[in-house]
Amino acid sequence: MSLARTKAGSPLNGVVEGFYGRPWTLRQRRALIDWLHQAGLNAYLYAPKDDLKHRALWREPYTRSEAAGLRAVADACRERGVQFIYAIAPGLDLAAAKPNETATLIAKLDQVRRLGASHCAILWDDLPAGLSQEDRRVYGTVAAAHCAVANRVAGALERDFPGCRLLFCPTVYCGRMAKPSVPQSPYLREVGEKLRPGIEFLWTGPHIVSETIPANSIRALRRVVGRKPILWDNLHANDYDSRRLYLGPYSGRAPALRQEIGGVLLNPNCQFEANFIPIHTLGAWCQSARPPAARTAFRGATAAWLPAFTCRGGATLETDEIGLLADFFYLPCELGSRARAYVADLKRVLGAAPDRWGAVERRFEGTSRQILALCDKLTQLDDRDLLYALYPRVWELKETVLLLLAWIAWRRRAPNPKARFRSPDYRPGIFRGGFAATIERLLPMDDAGVFTPAVWAHSDE
Repeated sequence: MSLARTKAGSPLNGVVEGFYGRPWTLRQRRALIDWLHQAGLNAYLYAPKDDLKHRALWREPYTRSEAAGLRAVADACRERGVQFIYAIAPGLDLAAAKPNETATLIAKLDQVRRLGASHCAILWDDLPAGLSQEDRRVYGTVAAAHCAVANRVAGALERDFPGCRLLFCPTVYCGRMAKPSVPQSPYLREVGEKLRPGIEFLWTGPHIVSETIPANSIRALRRVVGRKPILWDNLHANDYDSRRLYLGPYSGRAPALRQEIGGVLLNPNCQFEANFIPIHTLGAWCQSARPPAARTAFRGATAAWLPAFTCRGGATLETDEIGLLADFFYLPCELGSRARAYVADLKRVLGAAPDRWGAVERRFEGTSRQILALCDKLTQLDDRDLLYALYPRVWELKETVLLLLAWIAWRRRAPNPKARFRSPDYRPGIFRGGFAATIERLLPMDDAGVFTPAVWAHSDE
């Protein structure tokens, strides 16, 4: 399929509020729009999964008070030169074969367009498999049904709101979901054939959370769907693991990728206040003729974030301390440089007798004390919303460091090299307890991504 049929549009670079969990508040969205403007980004895609009227109750129009909130967001976007894109996700129960269903969908989008939304999106992600009997009879396949609805919506928007762009998130939205492959995926091939050329296509990369996104993987996708995709980038998303937080830079995407895509919409941490570094480093990647290295952009964003860390009681934070914190909450598959060094020192300490620890132990304990002092300073932040966004993860970091220091103190004085460490502060069921921790022990995953039941290690079979 020729790439020439793609309808050109200016890149959309910014943030998608597209996570599962408590949606951001109006105050947070206004702050987000300020951040986007500061970072040179131009798009905000509204798609919080738990706005009931975005997904579960998509047919229902917004009430007067709800509409006022959306209008305020649209007004703030317009004032800052940011495109406000409203997304709707009707796929849980939409009956594609019934004309009144599409009419209801168009009416809902008409409401948000009149509230000030610049563009719209239809999301078909994370849906139950299959079609209703009637939709299967009329359309035959899921892809055909999705394209038919999107095409009718695009026609209505084109008629009533010239210049309004429509984005389309497919059910197969990453390479790993494409069976048997991206070039051979029946769903993607049919979308490429049937989706109107002007409709734009959202894609997360090789995986749902893609550590890297090679340019050649996007070129392969373009040959199938006939248009440049816009990345729905989950690099900093954390809704799939509530214990994680990602304060590292936008990375793993070579500058050459920018020529293959129609923009990047970053789906970041659920905790809004934690997203300063991800957003500002995305801006550096999108806007610079020669994007800085990820670590260089990280240092610049860390310094720019410093004013948010004013403290009560005379305590002050340094840029280096914010960088240290972020190194321990960096990216899904990567720790920051100082966290990596800390883990390397810990491995040396764990693998050697105390009389051989020497400078490694002193360095490890020094970093530990820096972490503990930083955790204490953070509790004094003037910006309590920022504190509470960080607090659960910071507290877990503090408890972990205290455990390590307790082990070192015990190991140093243990008379028997075969002795076992036990602490009254860390007990089974209390420390790292709960259902998820139990399952992790019963079905651990190794470094190759293979899950092997723990009971097999004790089996004769």
